[in-house]
Amino acid sequence: MEFIRWCSILDRQNKRYLDKKLAPFGLNSSQHMYLIRVCREPGITQDSLFSRFYIHPSNITRALAALEQGGFLRKELHPQDRRTCRLYPTERGREVYQQILDICDSWEATVMEGLPQEERERLEKLLQRLGRRAVALLEQQEKERETT
Repeated sequence: MEFIRWCSILDRQNKRYLDKKLAPFGLNSSQHMYLIRVCREPGITQDSLFSRFYIHPSNITRALAALEQGGFLRKELHPQDRRTCRLYPTERGREVYQQILDICDSWEATVMEGLPQEERERLEKLLQRLGRRAVALLEQQEKERETT
């Protein structure tokens, strides 16, 4: 339980920090990661975000709608599949992109301060493994429920 508790505490504090720092841009902690991904991969499909972030599609749709309404990204229908949208950053989205990265990098460096680089890298790898395992376990449970 302690591991889950501290992961939860870290997540909540991260969101508090990002909400405060991103507010001047009209963004929040539940939107910034999508804008970062769209800026890194212009033309990415909305559907591919579902499998990258492991977040319920309705939450992603809501965040993307807010980003579009805020003028940070635009949607275009996919030429080969008119049911799918491709996402592109707007000029405003590209303007704030580096600032968002700087905010995230600064916070991560501050939180990790005092940890040697080797420990930082090991921690990241371990968290990735645990995250992937959690996703796989829940996906397996959902499949089992569907077949019963």
